[in-house]
Amino acid sequence: MTVNHDKPLKNRRMVWSGTMMLAGVAASAFLMPGSALAAAEASAADSASEATGAPSIGEIIVTANRRAERAQDVPISITAISAESIRERGLKNLGDMQASVPSLVIASNGQASREVMSPSIRGQSASFQGSPAVVVYMNEVPLPAAITLSGQGGPGNFTDLENVQVLSGVQGTLFGRNTTGGAILLTPAKPTDKLEGYLSGGYGNYNMTEFEGVLNVPVSDKIRVRVVAASRDRDGFTHDVNWNKDRDDVHTRMARIGLWLNPVEGVTNYTMAYYGYSHSNGTGSVAQSFNTGYFRVLDTFFPTTFNFCKHATDCSYYDNLIKDQNARGIRSVAHGVDDFAKTETWGISNTTDIDLNDALKLRNIVSYAMLKSYYANDQDGTIAPVYDTGTTVESRTAPRDWYKTVTEELQFQGTALDKKLTYTVGGFYYKQSPNGRMQSWAITVCSNPVATGCRIGASTIGVTNESKALYAQGTFDFGVLSPSLDKLRLTAGYRYTWDTVEGTTASWSYTPVGNQQFGQLCSWKFQFTTNPETDCQFGAKLKSSSPNWTIGLDYRPMSELLLYGKVTKGYKAGGFNSYAVYDNTRTFGPEKVTDYELGFKSNFTVGGVPTVFNVNGFYLDYTNIQRAAGDRNNATGGNGAITLSTASAVIKGVEVQGMIRPIRQLELGGNYSHLSSHYKSFKFDSNSGVWDCTATSVTSPKVFAGADMTCRPLQYLSPNIVSVYGRLSIPTPAKVGDLSLFVSYNWTDAQDTAPLSTETFPDGTVNEPGVRLPSFGILNASIDWKNALGSGLDVSVFGTNLTDKEYATSNTGTFQTIGGQTKIFGEPRMYGVRLRYSFGGR
Repeated sequence: MTVNHDKPLKNRRMVWSGTMMLAGVAASAFLMPGSALAAAEASAADSASEATGAPSIGEIIVTANRRAERAQDVPISITAISAESIRERGLKNLGDMQASVPSLVIASNGQASREVMSPSIRGQSASFQGSPAVVVYMNEVPLPAAITLSGQGGPGNFTDLENVQVLSGVQGTLFGRNTTGGAILLTPAKPTDKLEGYLSGGYGNYNMTEFEGVLNVPVSDKIRVRVVAASRDRDGFTHDVNWNKDRDDVHTRMARIGLWLNPVEGVTNYTMAYYGYSHSNGTGSVAQSFNTGYFRVLDTFFPTTFNFCKHATDCSYYDNLIKDQNARGIRSVAHGVDDFAKTETWGISNTTDIDLNDALKLRNIVSYAMLKSYYANDQDGTIAPVYDTGTTVESRTAPRDWYKTVTEELQFQGTALDKKLTYTVGGFYYKQSPNGRMQSWAITVCSNPVATGCRIGASTIGVTNESKALYAQGTFDFGVLSPSLDKLRLTAGYRYTWDTVEGTTASWSYTPVGNQQFGQLCSWKFQFTTNPETDCQFGAKLKSSSPNWTIGLDYRPMSELLLYGKVTKGYKAGGFNSYAVYDNTRTFGPEKVTDYELGFKSNFTVGGVPTVFNVNGFYLDYTNIQRAAGDRNNATGGNGAITLSTASAVIKGVEVQGMIRPIRQLELGGNYSHLSSHYKSFKFDSNSGVWDCTATSVTSPKVFAGADMTCRPLQYLSPNIVSVYGRLSIPTPAKVGDLSLFVSYNWTDAQDTAPLSTETFPDGTVNEPGVRLPSFGILNASIDWKNALGSGLDVSVFGTNLTDKEYATSNTGTFQTIGGQTKIFGEPRMYGVRLRYSFGGR
């Protein structure tokens, strides 16, 4: 192992009362839609309205129930974003969807990587090293998920999509992986029967350049091919003066090919293969503070190991680093680690549909995917060697996550009783396992001013997740029993899942033992060794299983109104803790949710004006909640993590979507969600001691047995999320083209991000600063000129974060466990122009 300590030369609250919430719900009938409840391609109703001159609203066909249905006919909370709206809003990745969907938060979740983009719905997100609570699917297949970071898939997934569907709440009965929070479905545009395609290019500030191309070829009546390629490059918006590099830059490449076959009548086969690659200079984490009080405690109790403040009261070195960072501002940093990030992913999936008869279809979906990532992060944001990941030369060539994923799903979809009964029966298999050797090196707590001579932690890791499930779900229309019961439907589903997680890890540190010599000390037991990968290795295996079920009623008293209610039981598998520093923290158990929902969907025409107004209320009984936190073994000096699964909570709220089109040229809409939550119980035994609800100040004793965190707020839950938009079509002569203006404003309320800590103790002293992220609002706009001057060229001028709002998206939350605090800030103002030329089926 080569340790690189060389340093290059320097160069260059939105609080809403219950009354206001109800007022907002009422007002949303005129102001708020789901992102594209109506920004879809024109429906038949739209076509008819062209002749009458009346405004209308389009529809999106969704697959939330694993079969094609209108979004307004699906009795669940769903937001569908059309291909046109994806382009109009400039959605390039999950992060761009922040606040555009009720109850959805996209964040790094305390991880020092902007590329994580972990989705959270209704306060349920990925736990550290656990299965995601919100699974992202591409073509009905779950994307491969990293273990050391909570990311799913890779770059380019939003290119050439037919739509994006966000399903809120438990989705465990019909969908592949068990999820307690929801699912995000990315539906790629499939090959069509027309020779068509487009070329698109863009340029913007920070030297942003984009290219995208699509070619669709109908080889014959039975063979169709669609090829997609895209690239995106942008300079970073955070300059590292220590390395003279721009952090937060973007460099991505992607390609996708789709092959559609119809070999014989009643049989279709769709194969999709994709590749994605990205590299960057890492994330510009901005230093906020050092816990010098914690450093002094370490100096006192471990004088032979730590010397932060020279065994006195002088911690000016760390104070000055923070002063220097404050003077630079949030767009300039001085990191001690040369951060970087590199991700490579590819996959192939095949969907075969066979019509066995008029009432029964067999569907098989099989896939294989790979994800490989490398990264280094300076997580304290300064040259001090505190909480640094990827500190060695080998980090550049040793993958942190390298996994392959295999899935297989067999379904039978059928109808009976004159189509008054629809049903799906199937089985699902999922396995994600290591595809090669994964290693990491890090410095967590070191009192040297620079990295030379610091204790360096090292580890190897391998985790396998395997899931098997059988399921059945059906919808019965009572109209078959009596005409008076027509349009009253019962949906019932049952699924049983068996999960196995098995992992091994070897964790040790290169520890100074005098005379510039390093010994290899195991992190979880006091043992020096010359063979750490064997002597410091531990493993664990966890098996779990659970039934999931759903039961619901929906009724359509008139064609414009759907009423529904349902109860769903969900489950998410437990996991293996590769960062355990104690024997009893190596695994954590599964979590469960019972989801109660009531709602309605409506699309009335009032005075000739079409509207959409959807409301969904929910109550979640959430148990065995997975919560991750830092951990330390004082006997060995090993720093690690713990994932708890003992808490239970209640999360409840309302989600509203609406839209109105008063005239053909104007569309107004948006969405709103309000959530409230509290722990019913959150007690556990701590190995290293924690400040729980009994603590009143920083001098309060830490609690080991029976620590109670019931008073803490739930994390990754924004009480109020609002998104409003307006789209104005500007009347122009046909020869000029179609000109439109789109403006949106998205608001995300303040949210807590730590599982065990609050910002301050009751007496006002600092506990964990920055763990409550302030609220923020983002203003975006675009001007679209389609078929400009009859040239066939589409021109789009766009701007995001137009007010250049400075806002934090993540906080490390390691002030009390490691001694440093950093934040990741959102993108500054971005603007540019995109040109697109379409040919064929325009």
